[in-house]
Amino acid sequence: MAVANLIKLLIITHKSEEIRVLRSLQKKAIAEIKPYIPKESNIPGSPPESAIEEFKMAEQVKKILQIVDGTKDKGAKKVASKAGKLVVTKEEYEQIKERDDFQDIIEEILNYENEIKINDAEILNINSKINYLKTWKAYKGSIEDIKSTERYTIKLGLIRARKSELPKLISGFKENKLSFEIIHKDGEIYYLITAYHSSSKDDAEQYLRRISFEASELSGYKNTVGENILLLNKTLEYHKNRKANLIKLLRESCSKHERDLIIYLDFLENNFEIEKISGLKLSTEYVSFYTAWVKKTDKNKLFSELSRFKYTKVNEIQPDENEEMPIVLDNKPIFKPFELIINLYGVPRYFEIDPTPYVSLFFLIFFGLCITDAGYGIIFILFSFFIFFKMKSSRKLGLLVLLLGIFTLFAGALFNGWFGDIPSYLGFEKFFSRIALLGDPMKSDAGAMNFFRLALLLGVIQVVFGLFIRFFDNIRKKDYQAAFLDTLPWIIIVISLVIMLLSTNMAVSMQLVAAPIFPAWISKILIWLLIPAAAVVILFSARSQKSWGFRIFMGFLNLTIVNGITSFMGDFLSYIRLMALGLVTAGIGVAINKIAFGLTGIPVIGIVILIVGLIFGHIFNMGINILGGFVHTLRLQYVEFFSKFYEGGGRSFETFKEEHKYIIIVG
Repeated sequence: MAVANLIKLLIITHKSEEIRVLRSLQKKAIAEIKPYIPKESNIPGSPPESAIEEFKMAEQVKKILQIVDGTKDKGAKKVASKAGKLVVTKEEYEQIKERDDFQDIIEEILNYENEIKINDAEILNINSKINYLKTWKAYKGSIEDIKSTERYTIKLGLIRARKSELPKLISGFKENKLSFEIIHKDGEIYYLITAYHSSSKDDAEQYLRRISFEASELSGYKNTVGENILLLNKTLEYHKNRKANLIKLLRESCSKHERDLIIYLDFLENNFEIEKISGLKLSTEYVSFYTAWVKKTDKNKLFSELSRFKYTKVNEIQPDENEEMPIVLDNKPIFKPFELIINLYGVPRYFEIDPTPYVSLFFLIFFGLCITDAGYGIIFILFSFFIFFKMKSSRKLGLLVLLLGIFTLFAGALFNGWFGDIPSYLGFEKFFSRIALLGDPMKSDAGAMNFFRLALLLGVIQVVFGLFIRFFDNIRKKDYQAAFLDTLPWIIIVISLVIMLLSTNMAVSMQLVAAPIFPAWISKILIWLLIPAAAVVILFSARSQKSWGFRIFMGFLNLTIVNGITSFMGDFLSYIRLMALGLVTAGIGVAINKIAFGLTGIPVIGIVILIVGLIFGHIFNMGINILGGFVHTLRLQYVEFFSKFYEGGGRSFETFKEEHKYIIIVG
């Protein structure tokens, strides 16, 4: 239950077996491998050309797989999304990674894709032409007659005009010696064929511009509009057939090569890590150097693995001065899921205590109280079984959900939360009320006050526990000043003040207790502990200050305002939110039940509405309160608990291993 002990190794390998050594270590997945780069060296920081080529190839394969996915119909995509990773034998994996024809496959699929795009562009262009020609379908003459000669000009075009404006426009045509015929009308759009003599060209064209005459764009066409539409439709049909054939060929190629491409991509992404570090190390003409961090318990495994290579040597070395050591959290299986909480905050430094075991129990209790519904706890437990059996690679998540479910079940049972207040509607209220040892906070003041007291009590316990961890950790580090001048006084102050409060009638008036827990005379004893502890804080909490006057002033602030008594009071009060979130969950659950059962009087569909309302209502309630409970429980660990003893900020151990994102290798 601590940070694992690590050792640093220097690996010296001949270039002839360098890549094989790296692949062997990658498969073993027990070490953090880094290129050995002396501080004074000028080895460039960018990946070598081979790694860049691997990366480019991987990106090409990803692009091809996107094309492959795009060729599938919706049904096939759904099946693929549920299929998960490919199961591949070692022999098949080794064969595929040695193949050299993947560039040809990529080019083949890209060529099909590009031809389809070109074909689509042509289809779009033809459709655009057909749609435009259809607007002039009313013109039955030859398009070649629409032209300008030395003697006359004939144009097709359209104008926009209201019906009342038409006589004036016609008059204008006559005045400017323009012949015209309306060949089609569409609302206020008139399609015309016009003609004018060359002698009146200037006046005619000036008038056409004035009335916003839009000339047709039919240059390049021959014969009639209808004949051109017919010809374009035949061309369109050809391109549609060609597209269908190209898609068929693309799908056949994709179907044939998809599996191999996925396996090859998996290999490329793993090999990229090897190529990346192999070009960034100190090396001679024949030898390369690497450093490895490995757990002390795994040292023999690594030595044994590398002993298979004739020209590779391993030596244990000392870390460089001020070198930051990587961190591996080494906890028992039951605590493993809670390492996620530590990783989110920041792993401990190498000589710092690992808080994972201490966080786990508090996290479970607090989350359970934030939900406080045994029915939801049962759902968590059932869901954890689903994870165990259907998502075997997520065992940590399954264990976490199971533990959260158990504690949520207990919290809900203690406060009579069963899908809100469902038992009261089903006639089992008395039975479940007997199990609710702490009462029902939604129906009795006693239950609400018990919840309030429990939340405060847990806050005091966790904060004081954090101080004790800090005290013993300082003793372990032999930092006696911090232990006896900074931590122990606050343990005495906090515990003394809590006991003194619980020995007075003030605690009774605040409804913290029904009667004083401790006898009144205990305060007289504790005051003789409290005063010296406070004096130590005042005199020594700011001991880095040279001026005694300023030191005492800062010490007084530290005792009262700055991380002092008021700060501890704020920490304790933060835990009341556990009660608030628990009551929110219960309140929404009760409201959902009341609304749902209130609709049962509706004939025929009342029972359907009841069932649907309860299912979706409680799913909604559970969803929003899981989020709120998780976030607030994290906050209590990070702000109230960790601030008492934990800093974090270490560097996580980066295991050099194969990451099979797309496949599972068997055999």
